Amino acid sequence: MDLQGWMQAGQANRKARDFRAAADCFRRALDAQPDHLQALQGLADACRGLKDFEGCLAAWDRYLALCPQDGAVQARVGDACRRTGRRDRAILHYEAALRHDPRNRYALMGLGDLYHKAHRPEEALAAWERLLELDPRLLNIRTMAGNLCRRKLDFERAAHHFSTALKLEPGNPYALFGLADALRGLGRFEEAAPLWDEVVRTDAGNRQVLTRAGDCFCRLGQLAKAEDLFKRALAQGYDRCAEFGLARVQVSRGEYREALDRYEAVLDRNPEDPRAVLLKGQVLGEWRGREAALAYLEDQKARHPDMREIAGALSRMQAGGVANRTERAAR
Repeated sequence: MDLQGWMQAGQANRKARDFRAAADCFRRALDAQPDHLQALQGLADACRGLKDFEGCLAAWDRYLALCPQDGAVQARVGDACRRTGRRDRAILHYEAALRHDPRNRYALMGLGDLYHKAHRPEEALAAWERLLELDPRLLNIRTMAGNLCRRKLDFERAAHHFSTALKLEPGNPYALFGLADALRGLGRFEEAAPLWDEVVRTDAGNRQVLTRAGDCFCRLGQLAKAEDLFKRALAQGYDRCAEFGLARVQVSRGEYREALDRYEAVLDRNPEDPRAVLLKGQVLGEWRGREAALAYLEDQKARHPDMREIAGALSRMQAGGVANRTERAAR
């Protein structure tokens, strides 16, 4: 069979998804003409169909040596490198693909995924947001971008991504949780409350959901509802944020002794938890006065001289201020 015959047979086998036969045909074509670009493309695609990514890479390397300006192939090589754990090389190929075509969606998707797995959130977010400009309907990319924004405390941007995701798929649980938490981060508790109700209904066994919903309702003054949510979280086992949240409910009711017990439960597990120390000091100050808080913090400073947060709180109190800014949302 001549070159053209092997090419036609390879293409027919590839179309029939007989990738092994297709790969053999394209190899025969390359025996006849080693620099045949279509044969190299066919072989690479057949190897990819066989999940033979090493063979796929070998064929693409030969192709790019002849045609390095092919951005689409650069993206495919990036995919093969990503699948075989060659992260750094994959990034180089994706970037090369984007130099040839800044709108290459496969390169942007692959690059975002690699940066995300490499814990490079800013670069992952940049790639994914460029991808979303090209196709705003990519729901999974939209929610992942929202989560990256939420983790860097860019709640306004996160809310945009999650609300857009909910327009694409109303009721999507990841977008519901993300939007509720972003609105909570923005201090828009009234808007967040009905979303938290829905999230709790669909994911009542998730302690993070219960504690963050509890925080929202506590800030709205709905103490009974907040208390129930924090207790449901604690019923599943120890949870630092739920302990803090329940203590905040108890302080709001003037139940100072009970709130102090909550902070003690945290400090029993970790005596060097600076947040628990400061919150306990704050409650002592509200209940027994400034001198009691100062005495407690001085004692803790002596016990934990390297805990800079205590020194800062003492400095503020000794200057005449009450350390009342340590109460934060249970994160």
